[in-house]
Amino acid sequence: MMNSKTTDTTQIIARLEASAELRKTPCGEGSMTWRIWGKGRNLVLLHGNLGSWMHWVRNIEFLSRHYRVIAADIPGFGESDLPPKPYSAESVAQIIANGLIELTGKSDPITFTGFSFGSGMSAEVAKILGPRVDKIALVSAGKSMVGVTRFDIPPFAKWRDLPTQEERDAAHRRNIEVIMLANPANIDDLALHIQSNGAAQARLNINITNKSASHTNCTPNLPCELVAIWGELDSTIGPNMHERPRWLHNHHPGARFITLPNSGHWCAFETPDAFNQALVELLEPASRSTQSAH
Repeated sequence: MMNSKTTDTTQIIARLEASAELRKTPCGEGSMTWRIWGKGRNLVLLHGNLGSWMHWVRNIEFLSRHYRVIAADIPGFGESDLPPKPYSAESVAQIIANGLIELTGKSDPITFTGFSFGSGMSAEVAKILGPRVDKIALVSAGKSMVGVTRFDIPPFAKWRDLPTQEERDAAHRRNIEVIMLANPANIDDLALHIQSNGAAQARLNINITNKSASHTNCTPNLPCELVAIWGELDSTIGPNMHERPRWLHNHHPGARFITLPNSGHWCAFETPDAFNQALVELLEPASRSTQSAH
């Protein structure tokens, strides 16, 4: 029998699923899965590693009041099929770009918000789509920025061969604590569900796609505006937060950014109200919003 917390988690996801427009676009011999909410300006959400559209579960309803929110399952993750071999950031980005052309036409402006691995993929897709992309919001970006320090984190707990669900849940909880959320008290049933489902469905090794260091090779030359959000307690950054905005400003002088207090790597989930407000502020034209750099 489901407990009330499990039921609440199921209902939250089911409500979003029921209100979404589900779309499929080609991905190799299979398909790529997209979910769409709202109307207006196209805001494409690309999730992080071991994730799916559910990385944005606490943001979609708010954002869909302002934008046409298009949340992807990146090829090889969630409900999307694997891309054809050989795998590369460029080939995966081409599949995403082709899908967006099918979903949005050939001329409507597109804004990206990419979380961690998804931030690098946003840059790759923007390189393909060119002037159609008006802005990219980089969320928790840094791993593929050459010249910034990635803070060492404890090794992940292995979960696939554990015999019981209780043991697997404990491993997933540990992995959320290691990298995703700053405060272990914020690891609720919803976070655990998203982490365990995303990890189980992930089939693409991002180390293959990260070899091209998307931010180093793509981001500096992008003509669109860049903005960024980081959680100030991001475990992948540690004491090196100052390096991220410095890298951003070196390549895109004057780029706006916000750091969120009391928030870790998965800041869109851990502090959703602050994240949602920060993102909307940064997506507005610079003349209509105030730069925040804490």
